[in-house]
Amino acid sequence: MVSKGRRDYSFRRGKISHQKFVAACEFNMGYKTRPSTTKEDIHDHIDLWVQRKDGKEYGVDVKGGTSLDTVWVEFKNVRGKDGWLYGKASFIAFDMPEEGGFLVVPREELKKYAESNVENTFVTKQEAYKKLYQRNGRQDVITKLKVSDIKGIKNFTLVKYYKE
Repeated sequence: MVSKGRRDYSFRRGKISHQKFVAACEFNMGYKTRPSTTKEDIHDHIDLWVQRKDGKEYGVDVKGGTSLDTVWVEFKNVRGKDGWLYGKASFIAFDMPEEGGFLVVPREELKKYAESNVENTFVTKQEAYKKLYQRNGRQDVITKLKVSDIKGIKNFTLVKYYKE
């Protein structure tokens, strides 16, 4: 069970990452953004919509709280339902301070990469690189990937943080 303090900390970190991503899109790139609905956020795994200069709009799921040089990828959520890897977002944006911004990758390409490169073997958290991990008392199924894996996916982009 996750403590209330840990849950609150994760929520705050996620909110900060979300705000940084909006600023980077709007001020650095000149894109428009709008928040998703509660249904889109919870059921479709879309945090916000980003409208590019050509008018096309894309759903983005922003991930904060990543560890140094690694990201966690969710196949199944804590309730055992499809995780964000199988959501409706067009892009996943990983907040990576060591990169100076967000690694943005097409969700479909990340999904194909994970399905092809992650072993169908359950291991401990420490061994979870490209293997499956399930937290005690939860129904989630997650894996750990390295930043170099994300950078190897076709069409990844680095969106730099907004600087005043």
